[in-house]
Amino acid sequence: MRKLVLAAAVLVLAGCSAAPEPPPAPPKVDFTVAAGTVTAKPFLYCTVEVQDCKRDTAAQVKLKAAPGTPVRVRVPKEIADTPWSVVIQYRTAAGVQQDPRTVATFGPGKQDSFDAKPPAAGDQLQTVEVKQAGGKLVQGEDGPEAVTRAVWSAQVEPA
Repeated sequence: MRKLVLAAAVLVLAGCSAAPEPPPAPPKVDFTVAAGTVTAKPFLYCTVEVQDCKRDTAAQVKLKAAPGTPVRVRVPKEIADTPWSVVIQYRTAAGVQQDPRTVATFGPGKQDSFDAKPPAAGDQLQTVEVKQAGGKLVQGEDGPEAVTRAVWSAQVEPA
């Protein structure tokens, strides 16, 4: 009887000591121009509650595009099923640097790709970013706003 109790205790302890499964790898985003596609890991990735954030400064990808050329962004289901947006930064044909601006925002399940276009034919995109909303809200100028939980970024260089 004593051996049976000891064996049962060992099995219970073995079950309790099993390591938890690691979280899945963060999703990746594709950025495409005529010259090809590059795939980016997030350079900022937080839990849905926007806690436990990790930064990867080497995650920003680079691609080349001529002035006026759009960059197609494609997100996987893990991002498309949540609120997400696209932000661009560009330089005008006259050489004037523009501040980053949100050019598209999508609700959960609405879209999995977007063509980020510079405003005018001669404008040069410099950065295209995908931002995924988290489950935390803050008070913005126009009401509650979701806090960004993850960012994927592509630096665009003139072709």
